Amino acid sequence: MTAELRAPGPDLAAGFKLAMRRLAATVTIVTAGREGSRFGMTATAVTSVTAAPPTLLICVNQSASIHDIIVETGHYCINILGTHHAPLVAPFGGGAGGEARFGHGTWSHRDGGVPYLDDAQASLFCALRQTVAYGSHSILIGEVQAVRLSDAIAPLLYQDGALAASRALDP
Repeated sequence: MTAELRAPGPDLAAGFKLAMRRLAATVTIVTAGREGSRFGMTATAVTSVTAAPPTLLICVNQSASIHDIIVETGHYCINILGTHHAPLVAPFGGGAGGEARFGHGTWSHRDGGVPYLDDAQASLFCALRQTVAYGSHSILIGEVQAVRLSDAIAPLLYQDGALAASRALDP
C-alpha cells in the first residue's frame, strides 16, 4: 500500500522521517580539532558537490559541539567508515562525550590538529568555504585539500534505522 502525506499537517514530518529510513547512506565520522581538543560526530548527510574543485557538503546540527569548532577553525575531516568500524558509531553518535569518543579506533592528526581515523576507507580533509543556515542545521560546504585512501571498499551503511553493508548485484 502507498500513502501520500501533504503539508500542512503533523503527519508530514513523521512521513518525512519514515521516507528517510528508506534512503541508505554511507556512515562517516566528521572530525575537527582546536588547541589540543578533538571533536567528532557520526554523519550520513554528506554529499559530493563537484569535482572541480573537489567539494563536499555536510549537514551539522547547530547545537552540536563540533559545529562552532568547524565554523571557527575552517577545517575538518570526513572519515568514510567501513563495515569493521560499526563499533565506532555509538560513541561518535552521542554514546560517549568529548575526548572519550576518540578512545575508540586509532587516530592520528594532521597539521592544525584535525584528527583522522587511521584505517578509514577514505579521509577527506576539507577547508570550509561556505556556511548556509537552514532550520536547526547548517550546510557546511568544504573544498577538499587532501585525501587518504585505503585499499578496502566495504562501506558501512545506515538504512531503516540500522547499520548495514552493501553487496554487488548481478546485472
